[in-house]
Amino acid sequence: MTLRVLCVAAALAALAVTACGDRTSSPPSGPSVIIAPTVTSISPREGATLGGTPVTISGANFAQGASVAIGGVAATNVVVASSTAITAVTGAHAAGPGDVAVTQGGLTATLPAAFTFITLPPPTITSIFPRAGSSAGGTTVTITGTNFAPGASVTIGGAAATAVAVASLTSLTAVTGPRAVGTADVVVTVGGQTGSLAGGFTYVPPGQNLLPVIASLTAQSARPNAPADFADLSEEVPVKAVVSDAETPVDRLTLEWSADIGTVIGNGTSVVWRMPASASTPRSATITLKVIEPVGGSAGTQSVTAKATISLHDSIGEISHVSRQFLLDFSDSSMPASYVVRNFWDGCPGKQDELADVEANRLHYTILSSNIGQPYDVSVGFKAGCAVPGRGIRSGDGCAVVPCLWRDLYKPTGAINTTSGPDYLTAVFRNNRWWLCASDFPSGTTTPARNAPAFIR
Repeated sequence: MTLRVLCVAAALAALAVTACGDRTSSPPSGPSVIIAPTVTSISPREGATLGGTPVTISGANFAQGASVAIGGVAATNVVVASSTAITAVTGAHAAGPGDVAVTQGGLTATLPAAFTFITLPPPTITSIFPRAGSSAGGTTVTITGTNFAPGASVTIGGAAATAVAVASLTSLTAVTGPRAVGTADVVVTVGGQTGSLAGGFTYVPPGQNLLPVIASLTAQSARPNAPADFADLSEEVPVKAVVSDAETPVDRLTLEWSADIGTVIGNGTSVVWRMPASASTPRSATITLKVIEPVGGSAGTQSVTAKATISLHDSIGEISHVSRQFLLDFSDSSMPASYVVRNFWDGCPGKQDELADVEANRLHYTILSSNIGQPYDVSVGFKAGCAVPGRGIRSGDGCAVVPCLWRDLYKPTGAINTTSGPDYLTAVFRNNRWWLCASDFPSGTTTPARNAPAFIR
């Protein structure tokens, strides 16, 4: 026999129980439950009185269909991103604070005075790109500046632009209107206030492109205190160019680098110019930049070039040469003192000191023979100075030490003596060459010893 068991449905609104056997029962239907939203914050917390400020509202229990009012003015473009976030765009409102309200299903949550409408200062314009376009109009431009807001209008050379779209407080786009060929002021008007960029845009005949511009091209040694337009053998010199074009972004221009000596490393507006390890110096060296712009029509491309020239040196070799040459000339008693110091820089006090020193030597001594060795401890350090034993630091850009030996005749007595020791020389770089600045002979010895004026200071 079949036993049927009667089942009882529990009286719970949210529970449906399946009956045993072949019957089921469901709870009675009731009204849906609406949960009130809450608003905890808004970002940003201020925007223009003209409206148009994108905002994000944070809170809880947001649902599709919600509406937003800020300062009692309905916001637009309301998007419920999640149950905790809504995005919207403010409407126009008088300056001052406004409540933020979110409404859904007849229930409203309000965050009092959470948003402040502010009157923006006049707009400013810092740039426009492209900076040139057809006199027929139709060029889409991007204007960069500050305090832009929805409702902004644009004129270029007095011709109203169309399709003005404010992307942010600092950027907007527009399409130029027709105007006569020539330079034109760019004007943005927001809420009756204007900002302008004088001569910011150039109208050109249809189909014509302005040439690219190389505003500057500099090659400058990276060594501390190095003079302008200077480089040494084997040095890597940074080269920088400032390039622009009225119609074409810089990254779409072709930049071709070349040099009459050395190697150019890299591309773009910043490269490295590596000098050769050996060359006849001093000499000039030139780097050339060619900027190529693609243009429409049969022309294909147009280009401009610029050059930068530096003075290339073998500083160690040149300092060594003038140092040793000075001492070789000094060692010839027949050479006039003025000639001996010809490679000293006139602006160095050491030149007059050395001139007096050589004249005193010529007065008291005749040099019979000499041995001037090769310079050592030759160094370059612009404005670093040179250490001289017992005499401190001499101001200068390069240093050298030269071993010396002289056999001389002391004129008053006819005595023959030998003087030897290192001569410390200081050099400066002026007028694109190395000059001596000082000569010190602080630790020389004379044999046999004598009671006589110093052979050399």
